[in-house]
Amino acid sequence: MTESWHSTIAKLTEFFSTEQIEVSARRTKFVQRASKITGKLFLALVTFGRWSAPKTSLAQLAAKATQIEQPVDITPEALQQRMNERAVAFLQDLLQTAFAKLHTGDTVCDEALFAPFAQVHIADSTGFGLPESLKAQFPGAGGSGSKAGAKIQLVWEYKSHTFAHLALVPWNVPDNKYVDTV
Repeated sequence: MTESWHSTIAKLTEFFSTEQIEVSARRTKFVQRASKITGKLFLALVTFGRWSAPKTSLAQLAAKATQIEQPVDITPEALQQRMNERAVAFLQDLLQTAFAKLHTGDTVCDEALFAPFAQVHIADSTGFGLPESLKAQFPGAGGSGSKAGAKIQLVWEYKSHTFAHLALVPWNVPDNKYVDTV
């Protein structure tokens, strides 16, 4: 198990360099001073580490930190304290970077079509159910559907090939009402 965990962390640094991860962590103020919980460690724990079991506790994530090549001894409480707005900003920043890296830059329309416009936004969302324990933070759509759910709202700026907006919102927020927020 430890061996596969090492390869998982290696895969992260194949896609993002350690420097990219740490620059993002500092830019978003997730990391502000020297700490055992680096951007790279946190990213590994909340992405690949989180999905290693159907329900992963903070104690299990803290235990995973001791299984890396250079083991880090952290407490579940320390991880809980890091689960905040800065962590969300850090992960959103890396997601934006990942999408930008994956985008080839190929366009599907004649560039002249959008020449008169400074920006062209394409908006879409996708929804998914969540465990019922999250219904206070992320209410579902109601009816016979999931009691808890979320949507990812995404706005792509076509001309610059960047994301203009990315948000995680409760499932019960209608897309036509959310457009005003964007």
